[in-house]
Amino acid sequence: MTDASPRPTRPTTVDTTSIPARILQVVMGVVLTVISVLLMITTHRMQLDVLGLALPVGLIFGALFQIVACVFLYAATGARLPLLVLGGLWGLLAAPFLGNGAGGGVLMPAVIGDQPQYSGWIVQGLGIAIPFLALLAITLRRHRRP
Repeated sequence: MTDASPRPTRPTTVDTTSIPARILQVVMGVVLTVISVLLMITTHRMQLDVLGLALPVGLIFGALFQIVACVFLYAATGARLPLLVLGGLWGLLAAPFLGNGAGGGVLMPAVIGDQPQYSGWIVQGLGIAIPFLALLAITLRRHRRP
């Protein structure tokens, strides 16, 4: 015989405010920041020629990765803290690659032979701006709920 009585359902709640939960959120943000910095810096100059047009696939891939990382962090934790870590730490972790070297930066020179390297500037903007824009969107969405 089966039990026909309905079982009470409880909504699942995720702990986002305890100290262990916050530590886990920060660790997740740091790990994804390291991966994001390494991936975006190494691929930002990749281009694909399609019908004589050079598409910046490295920048597109980096932006998509950063968006997916933000969605994952928020979906996995239910908190905004890891997004703040991702956006705030991105520039600090990218800084060693931006230092002066022969011809400009080590991996992201600002200028090569009087030619500005806009892709390096754009990837830095994407790495920092996307997490903060996601953070803003989530915050605005939370404040609009009744």
